[in-house]
Amino acid sequence: MKKLLIFSLAALMGTMTFTSCGDDKTGPDNPDPDPGSTIVDDTKYKDKSYGNNAIDACANVVTQFENANNVIAQASLTTEQENYLYQVLQNLVKNVIVPTYTDLADDVEDLEKTLNGLTVNTITQTQINKACEDFKAARLNWERSEAFLMGAASDFDVDPTIDSWPLNRSLLLNYFNNGMSDEMLDDATILGFHALEFILFRNGQPRKVAELQSNDTYKGFEKISGAKELAYAQTICTLLKQRCYQLQVAWEGETAANASRVAVVKAAGLDYVTENGLNYGENLIGAGKDNKSTFKTLKAAIAQVLSNDEGSCVAIANEVGTAKIANPFSAGDISYVESPYSYNSITDFQDNIRSIRNVWFGSTNGSAASNSFNGFFASVNQANVNTNVVNAFNTAISNIGSMPAPFVKYCSTIWGIEFIDDEDWDVEE
Repeated sequence: MKKLLIFSLAALMGTMTFTSCGDDKTGPDNPDPDPGSTIVDDTKYKDKSYGNNAIDACANVVTQFENANNVIAQASLTTEQENYLYQVLQNLVKNVIVPTYTDLADDVEDLEKTLNGLTVNTITQTQINKACEDFKAARLNWERSEAFLMGAASDFDVDPTIDSWPLNRSLLLNYFNNGMSDEMLDDATILGFHALEFILFRNGQPRKVAELQSNDTYKGFEKISGAKELAYAQTICTLLKQRCYQLQVAWEGETAANASRVAVVKAAGLDYVTENGLNYGENLIGAGKDNKSTFKTLKAAIAQVLSNDEGSCVAIANEVGTAKIANPFSAGDISYVESPYSYNSITDFQDNIRSIRNVWFGSTNGSAASNSFNGFFASVNQANVNTNVVNAFNTAISNIGSMPAPFVKYCSTIWGIEFIDDEDWDVEE
């Protein structure tokens, strides 16, 4: 059922005018003790303890979620306890997964409208800043969905299609110089969030209107016009919107309210149901009950949510610690820094952990819902499990936020390597 669609670039670009994108919008109520980092004096950039503490905290999240799943997996659940856990899954779908994907789709739709409402000759800095705000709003909701990459995001290759990095700047430059074939849009390394980020941001700030009305100033891109970059941003934003609609529809199912988005998904030729014809909300909630569900037991569904190797809370905590942070910080692969152009890396990492928190609490506001994993463990007198899990993700959010920002400067300082010089790429003209 996995299908990475090849779109017609000419058809998409032919309907668009040149436009522009760019800044930060606060998300759902966030009671975190450390909402993020601020740029500090240079001595902190040389201190490895901040990065090591963040990595260790992510590892502890992995440990605590594996332990929590093991408690359920090894328990002889009563009927009442099973019913409670089914309510947990229902609440997770209704109050976390579907709302997060809906907000994501709304935000990307806003970004597309901002981009498509501009022309290269009339853009203003205020409009570019607005595009950046729309981008960061969408980015927040995407990162807060990564604890439940299980299902549609994985089955339909949505994750790699819209969130691959590092951005393949050499391929993108080759396109700008020589034109792009439809087959090149099958390459996720020049699509999605990070291609948009490169066009909209530089050095953590929205692009300057003068640059977008003339030529780029980024190394190797000096002969590329801002107009050409903005046209490309419009094209890939439309593809991004289609994929975000796909996630919402896949988990929510077809409804009267989302009918227009279903139509867009169908027109794009995108799948949105399981191989047995269920929407992904039904598939999870029907675990062990509906013979069409891919989850044959309730415990299998819970393991997928909490601790499976892919698409779970454990999976994203492990990725943040051992890859997103450790690859550039511990291994010196500076090109691997996620969100290096917008300086949004640390916020991205924290929002990944907040996605884990939202799964555990069964809400998006930082407070525990009654029908949640938190509520379940309280109901079975396992307060220590709750304490360990909550302390783990709160510490991870705090420790990640304590790293000096921007993260790309932190890693570059530790290794003495500039980000722009770390990628071995050739300029093709």
